[in-house]
Amino acid sequence: MLRYTLTRIGQAVLVLLVMTVLLFLLINLMPGDPVDNMLEGNPSLTAASAAQIRELYGAGVPLPVRYWNWITAAVQGDFGYSSIYFRPVAEVLGPALGQTLKLMVATLVLSVPLALLLGSLASLRPGGLMDNLISFFAFASISLPNFWLSLILIIVFAVQLGWLPASGTPLETNPPIWLEVRHLVLPVLVLTMFFVGPLVRYVRASMIETLSSDFVRTARSKGLSEPQIIIRHALRNALIPMVTVLALGFGGLFSGSLVVETIFGVLGMGKMIFDAIRYVDFNLALIGLLLATLVTLISNLLADLAYAWLDPRISLK
Repeated sequence: MLRYTLTRIGQAVLVLLVMTVLLFLLINLMPGDPVDNMLEGNPSLTAASAAQIRELYGAGVPLPVRYWNWITAAVQGDFGYSSIYFRPVAEVLGPALGQTLKLMVATLVLSVPLALLLGSLASLRPGGLMDNLISFFAFASISLPNFWLSLILIIVFAVQLGWLPASGTPLETNPPIWLEVRHLVLPVLVLTMFFVGPLVRYVRASMIETLSSDFVRTARSKGLSEPQIIIRHALRNALIPMVTVLALGFGGLFSGSLVVETIFGVLGMGKMIFDAIRYVDFNLALIGLLLATLVTLISNLLADLAYAWLDPRISLK
């Protein structure tokens, strides 16, 4: 297990290194120049100040040298300065990452119990009415585009009914908790719909397989009630594949929040990356995309390690 863990960590580090090169090249292929944008926005800057800004952002330096300077500084925690926020990138990332984590934690808290409940109910009678209804809901959850569902919820609950705010972030500087929760209701509902569908399908398939196994038939022959069999025996064994799905889905949820955050105006990682690309902020866009890549890599790594640890039948070769 130790050798397998070290091998997977080494592979993840190698992939991350390759991704830094690819992202750096792609970001530098973006049209526009952040330094020119800054100078145009402040025409009172002197030539000496403009030269200092260009030197700060590495303008005119060959691309390989710029990459080396950037990666060595990033390893030491220096991610550069944002050209649209005029602050260090690390200071911009902190609040945005906090907002995204709030969305993700709330989505997981709603999605996991709901998926376990619906998947278990659907597995009791495969092909029955309950199974068909839950499967229809799961497929609808998978098929509905995030942006479409977001707009529909805004029109219904914010514009027509006026029950909930359309934005995902309060305007107040230090809002009370209840106000933050109220603003997060709609984006969390959209992300829950995006995330719960695949989970329901996995729980259903795993429960159907587990309920037809020998140890469940043995438990029934011993006179155990159906709730005892499902909760104490079947569901526990069916949760093993869920660990992998949750770990893999965490990275997808992190990346998939970009559209939802942009539509609802949530000041999270997704909107930050969108604004950085839109306004040609190289440093902020690069670190934001790299952080999303890192979350996905860590999620995949934890999924592999957790599955290998929980199920000893898996070969670690």
